[in-house]
Order: sequence, then C-alpha cells, then structure tokens
Amino acid sequence: MIDKIKEFQGLNITFNTGEACNLKCKYCYEVNKKPTTLSLEDAKKFIDLIISDPDPVGAIGTKDEWILKSGIVLDFIGGDSLMYPKLVDDIVSYFIFQAHLHNYHAKDRWRMSISTNGTLFSNPDVRKFCEKYANNLSLGVSIDGCPEIHDMNRVYNDGRGSMNDILEWWGWYRTYFGDSSTKATANKQSIPYLFKSLKFMYEELGITQIMHNFIMEDMELEQSDLDELDHQFALCVDYVLEHKNDLYWSMIDKMTFAEAKSFTENCEESPNRGKCGSGNMPALSPNGKIYPCFRFLPHTLEVKSDYSVGSLQEGFNRKENFKFIRDQTREKLSSDKCKECEIESACPYCLAGGISEKGYPYRTTYGCEITKLQVKWAREYWRRYDSI
Repeated sequence: MIDKIKEFQGLNITFNTGEACNLKCKYCYEVNKKPTTLSLEDAKKFIDLIISDPDPVGAIGTKDEWILKSGIVLDFIGGDSLMYPKLVDDIVSYFIFQAHLHNYHAKDRWRMSISTNGTLFSNPDVRKFCEKYANNLSLGVSIDGCPEIHDMNRVYNDGRGSMNDILEWWGWYRTYFGDSSTKATANKQSIPYLFKSLKFMYEELGITQIMHNFIMEDMELEQSDLDELDHQFALCVDYVLEHKNDLYWSMIDKMTFAEAKSFTENCEESPNRGKCGSGNMPALSPNGKIYPCFRFLPHTLEVKSDYSVGSLQEGFNRKENFKFIRDQTREKLSSDKCKECEIESACPYCLAGGISEKGYPYRTTYGCEITKLQVKWAREYWRRYDSI
C-alpha cells in the first residue's frame, strides 16, 4: 500500500459559511440545520482576531506552541461551502491582504481546505473559484463508494441520489485536483458494499487516496453485520494487495491499525494526548461565537451546551475552554473497558461527539467491534505485504 499524502501542518481555523445544505445525507452529524449564513463582515472580524492575537488558542507554554509558528489552514464547512463561492472568495482575498499588510508570519504559508459533496461544480462561479485557488486549495469530494450505497445515503431533500451529478463533472475535478483524496463515509448499510465501493472508487473514479471510515455514532450492529464486514474486509485486503503500488486505503492503515497499541503502551508514548486536534482549531459560527472546533458548532449538537472560546465582540476571552478540551486525555475519558483493551490506540472517538450526546465529555465506544476487525485485517494485510 502506498503512503498517505502528508497533510499541510499549521493552525486550522474554520469558517462555518452556512448551517444549511443542498443535500440531506442520512447519517449527517449536523442535526440542527437551518438557513443561516455567515456574513462577510463577521468573517473579516474573525481573521482580524486571528492575525492580531499572538496566541489565539492559548498554546504558548504548552507542547502545542509549535502550531503558532507554522502555517495556517483556512477551513470552510457548511453544509457545503461551495454553495457560497463569492463569500469564500472574498474571505480568502481579505485574509491574503491582511496577512501581508500586517506581515503575518503565515502570509506565505497558507492553505485552504474544503470538503464538498461534489454536486455544485455545474455552477460556473464555483468552478472559477476552484480554478483560481487550485494551487492552494485542498478540495476533497465526499463519495461513499459505488452508486448503490452512495445514492442510498447521500441524497437530496427529495430523496434523489447525488452520484450522477458528481460524475457529470468528475473529469473537470480530476483535471484540477487529481491528487486529492476522497472522504468516504460508511454506516451499517454500507457494509455489504464495502468491496464493491473500494473497487469502484479506484477503478472507475481513479482515486488512489481513499480516506474511508465508519461513522462514530451507534449503528446498532448485529452479529450478522459483523460477519459480513469480516467477509468484506477479506475481499478488500486481497484487492489492495493486488494494487499495493498505487493505492492507499485508510481502513487498514499500518500505523493506526496494524501497529495498534494497548491503553498502557499508548499512554506511555503520549500520556497527555487525546485523539484529535480540537483544542487548537478555532471555528467561527454564523452566531458570532468561536468554538474549539467545528464539531462544537451549535448546529451539530444534540444536547445544548456552550464550549465557546470567545466571540467576535469580545475576542478570545474564554481560552480556558481550549485548555479544557486539550486536557481531556485518554486517561480521563476512557472507561475500564478501554483501559483493558489491547488495541486501544486504534479506536476512533470524537470528544465533541460525546458532548453532543450527553452535554459533557465522555468517550463513545460504539465502534469497538469494527475496530477489532480493522486491526485483524490490517495485520493480515501487512503480514502478507511484508512477505512478498
């Protein structure tokens, strides 16, 4: 299996351009969608705060201080941010101007990141925007696999599938963003289509970097689902081995799954590290508040809670919430079940996802059985790979 493309390192700041979407994906974590849009003036204020504050995330004096001296990623989420191409263009133009005006340390070390559902490329303004920033834009298209499963889950409000609209402009996308990866999301319904989806994305769409993961919410899996998943993984491992020289599939990543560690081993290596970077990823909501990451935005929360780190009016006046999030270590969040697990490091969880469910930090464990299968087949893959 080829290596995963290295991600651009830097401070990640997120603009929630709108709380609505042109799709209604069946597993979406944005549970409170509404027709609210970010104003350009608020986006400008956010940029001004980031540029003027030498420590917007309260990282000075911590192991994360490096992030303040590296590059910066302008991340745009919605819904789908390509619903507003002029707004995003204006935001980026303002950042570039202000960064150079104030000699911001990352003025020449910035990237833009957008994950799109791929249905909006028919809009010439969208294509013009994407082509304009192609050299600085990481543009990932969310494709869940073969048309059968994609059109089962990623649907318009009227229930119509979205794959045909993606395929119509796929050639254009590949021309400008051919090296980009895809974000493939799987749920219970995806299991029987896992191998077919992997094959479709590689052979029909030409994607060689496939970031594929299961949702972290409770899928209410039965043993028959896990048995089928075991079978699908066996097929997928054979297939990836056949294409080991030009395919990356995150489901069997070597470091994450084949080299999974126990809770004790993991904590010895990274005693104070949680699972993600949510304590260093300020995200602006259309309501004018700033949150520790996009999964803390109000339209993503099932249980109402406020972990904001500041606002456009008062600046980053609640940086202690960044620290609170960073302090949610595996030791604090893990149950006895996790602490006794021999492959604990491989298990994904989302701190904000837990807060969304209960209003306070806890570690969800819905994916345990899936992770066990991933570790099993990742180790089998790499054993066979190393023996070739």
